[in-house]
Amino acid sequence: MIELMIAMVVLAIGLGALSSLFVLASATDNKNSRATSSALLAGKVIEQINAQNANVGTPIVMTDCAGNQWNVLGDGGAAPIGAGATLTTNAASPYYGGIDPTQAIGTVPAGYGMQFVDCAVNGRQGVYDVRWNVITLNQYARMITVTARQLGPSDRIGNKLFALPVTVRTIGGM
Repeated sequence: MIELMIAMVVLAIGLGALSSLFVLASATDNKNSRATSSALLAGKVIEQINAQNANVGTPIVMTDCAGNQWNVLGDGGAAPIGAGATLTTNAASPYYGGIDPTQAIGTVPAGYGMQFVDCAVNGRQGVYDVRWNVITLNQYARMITVTARQLGPSDRIGNKLFALPVTVRTIGGM
């Protein structure tokens, strides 16, 4: 009888640890899925801007699954500030060289940021904060930096379920 009780305790501890592992794996899978979606969305914005002639300031319109239309501008500004969302120039910042994700979305210039809605199965939606900066290098080339992240509860940057911002950068030309 005592052996049976000891075996049950060992089994209960093992199953408890295993269930914790399943919960952690599920949360990590969700986080990785959101990071992948952020990277794909950032890449999509870069492709749209890169498809434009560097000397033409016509906005491109992107439509999300909720029907929101977003103007994507590719006009550049002078280095090191560029045009668009604020670049982080503090070397001690974890976002150094990228776009400052703590900048309020309302202060990002029009045409350089959006809150893109991504739809999934069963009516689920994810809202992604996407912002970009364009630096004119010369009359034919520009450096494009795009940051995307899923908006989480209370707009926090990163936690157990929501991934940190993804930053993608490229140099594009005519």
